[in-house]
Amino acid sequence: MSTNTHNIVVIGGSFAGLPVAHTVLKTVIPTLNSSQSYKVFVLSPNAEFYWKVGAPRSIVNPKALPEDKAFLSIAEGFKKYDKSQFEHIKAFATSIDPSNQTISYSDAAQGPVTSTLHYDSLVLASGTSFKDPVWSVQQGEAATKQALHEIHTRLEKAETIVIAGGGAAGVETAGELGSLYGKSKRVTLLSGAPQLLSRLQNPAVGMDAQAKLEKMGIEVVHNVRIESSTKDSSGRDALKMNDGTERVVDVHIEATGDAPNNTFIPKDWLNEKGFVKTDTPTLRADIPGVKNVYVLGSIGSYSKGGIPEILFGYKVVCESIRVDLAGETDGPKRKKVFKPMAKDMQMVPIGPGGGVATAFGWRFPNFVVAMAKSKTFMVEKASGYVDGTGP
Repeated sequence: MSTNTHNIVVIGGSFAGLPVAHTVLKTVIPTLNSSQSYKVFVLSPNAEFYWKVGAPRSIVNPKALPEDKAFLSIAEGFKKYDKSQFEHIKAFATSIDPSNQTISYSDAAQGPVTSTLHYDSLVLASGTSFKDPVWSVQQGEAATKQALHEIHTRLEKAETIVIAGGGAAGVETAGELGSLYGKSKRVTLLSGAPQLLSRLQNPAVGMDAQAKLEKMGIEVVHNVRIESSTKDSSGRDALKMNDGTERVVDVHIEATGDAPNNTFIPKDWLNEKGFVKTDTPTLRADIPGVKNVYVLGSIGSYSKGGIPEILFGYKVVCESIRVDLAGETDGPKRKKVFKPMAKDMQMVPIGPGGGVATAFGWRFPNFVVAMAKSKTFMVEKASGYVDGTGP
């Protein structure tokens, strides 16, 4: 690699990072000065992309969403690019040194630094993680697969199941359990809030979700959260709640704790909640003295979370990269700017037969959710994120 090669490093190998890498390679670099060489790196702990949109079905019913469809090779998706153009580093980012523009990384989680990588342009797309590894590959795909295999075994034998979290992940998981097992298992969903899907502006969506779950035999309990969980002598989960009550169940599934993956990011780049300070229209990092750093997805301070937001944003990041590398400035006619969604956009399957959905202030009927998402959890779209033919 030439010593004057401009390194564009993307930290994150999931829904945000991979589309940026493909778009920069396919549509940004070809427009730039041909005398300058560029190379795109993706640095992530996972060698495989995980279709976490379908995680509730992967957790509950692996026959309906098998592992070979939920996990796809990143290397296979990028094989069309020459080694001089692209490299995937499977490792854990440990720190960023802004003064030297380097990233330190380790081959193991919380392990010693293995090497460093120089960056000229940097895209932060590390996302967020739940407490339970079944939801993401932030500890590597092996940890996620192991966690999934373990919960499959436990769920088959379980008679009592508690799901913690009344957001989309918890509701969808409860719906999968209700659909697969009916009333043969006692399933309880702890919302931890006054109602289900409490982040949505229209409370009727959460009320509709609760009615569908209760029709399946799911018990829904509000304003109760799990404070701690331990194993009893028989291997069951002993739970202590915030209201002072206790339960012992065969399985409890954590669908909470969506926290930013920020341990490697300089503290002064983060806001008080731990998200990267971001200029919303351009999705550049909004940090004094920091240039050529971009932010996409739920790690950003601008983000409300969700895949639709990434779909609206990844081309904005790529346009900002193009403008900066071309030596241009943002003018009033810049077309690709990020505009936060004023209205909710969320589709929540409750079993394969339907669910609830809202977009742009409208609610959608059950059959629309069934056709658009519930039947397959849209796993057929996974390959497009990995090979660049989508999203």
